[in-house]
Parts: sequence; structure tokens; C-alpha cells
Amino acid sequence: MPICSFCKKHYKEPRGLTVFTFDGRSIHFCSSKCKRNLDLKRDPKKVNWIKREKKVKKVEIKAEKSSETKKVEVKAAEKKIDEKKIDEKKEKEVEKKEEKLVKKE
Repeated sequence: MPICSFCKKHYKEPRGLTVFTFDGRSIHFCSSKCKRNLDLKRDPKKVNWIKREKKVKKVEIKAEKSSETKKVEVKAAEKKIDEKKIDEKKEKEVEKKEEKLVKKE
């Protein structure tokens, strides 16, 4: 099923118009209305009769992404804390070894 180049609507093959350009591209139109509007160089976003996606979906996607980034930030912070603990343990071990060497001398 082709997609209209102007309104992005799926339509069945026998309907509509297909234009082939010299560079080999094919431009599909579901109706002559879409073809005229594209010929007049109208912006599909500004035409009232084209159905648009709801903005709610985009907001939900952004919210999901932000929660994912928060999770990543939390994990990074946890890794930093773990690295600090490991460094502290190593320092304590080194100090203990130095004390043992001092006692032996």
C-alpha cells in the first residue's frame, strides 16, 4: 500500500495518482486534492483537513526518555559510590601492610 506524499495517508493501489520524476523517484498522491495542494507549495502542517498525531504521545515518549536518563544517572552515581568504597578498602589494606612492615622492623 503506497503512502500519499502530501497527507501521509495509506491508500489502496488502484486509487490515486503516481508521478515519476526524471531522477527515478515516484511520488504518490491519494487524491487530486493532495496533488493540487503540493503543486501550490502548501505546508501539510497548516492544512486543516489533514489528521495530525496527538501531542500526548510525544509527551509520553519524552517522559519515558527522561525516566530512562534518570535511571542511567542513578546507576552512574551508584558506580561512583562503589568505586569510592573500593578505593577506601584498598587504602586501608595498604595502611595495614605498612603497619605490619613497621612492626617487623
